[in-house]
Amino acid sequence: MNKAAKPKISVVIPAYNEAMSIGNVIDNCKAFCDEIIIVDDGSTDDTSEIAKKNGAVAIRNEKTLGLTKATQKGLEVASGDIIVTMDADGQHDPNYILKLIKPLTEGKGEMVLGVRTEIPHRSERIINSLTNLSVKCSDTGTGFRAIKADLAKKMKLHGICLCGTLVLEAHKRGARIIEIPVQTKPRIHGKRKIRTRHIRQIVYVLRDLIF
Repeated sequence: MNKAAKPKISVVIPAYNEAMSIGNVIDNCKAFCDEIIIVDDGSTDDTSEIAKKNGAVAIRNEKTLGLTKATQKGLEVASGDIIVTMDADGQHDPNYILKLIKPLTEGKGEMVLGVRTEIPHRSERIINSLTNLSVKCSDTGTGFRAIKADLAKKMKLHGICLCGTLVLEAHKRGARIIEIPVQTKPRIHGKRKIRTRHIRQIVYVLRDLIF
């Protein structure tokens, strides 16, 4: 990335049945980025249509492939020098985008994690503790991240979700990982199934630690 030029910022947002929130998320991101990519992971509602109407690039999976594959597709399509990943449910505040990308534009690292004040689920905390056996990070399950594109394009994402595994892969590729505290908002619409996903994800984290 040319330090003299303003970097292009892409925001990648995987989404599944987020028609109630996706419009506001897109609108709130526009002031902080050059490109917004919504990867609609087989939604049965109007997520894609609303994303397009609000000015985002909408990529639709005809069937649900999961968060990991949806994120991978978004990283592959993004054209920015820096790629920010966010959740589609409105819990992440786009006002933090400038803080997340700043260490990357200053050449201080290759990945920045938006660290939550609290990790809400015990299964996430277990994944975080396991990941810390290899790389010290406060919140390895955050979905709010900034990644240099040249790193993001090399990564082969795997696992049920990205908790732990994304940080471990970045670390293995020699990335400097920086943490920035962020405040998250309560989810207003819908509900996620977290526990089963994280229990299955622990297996992938253990594999990454061993091999």
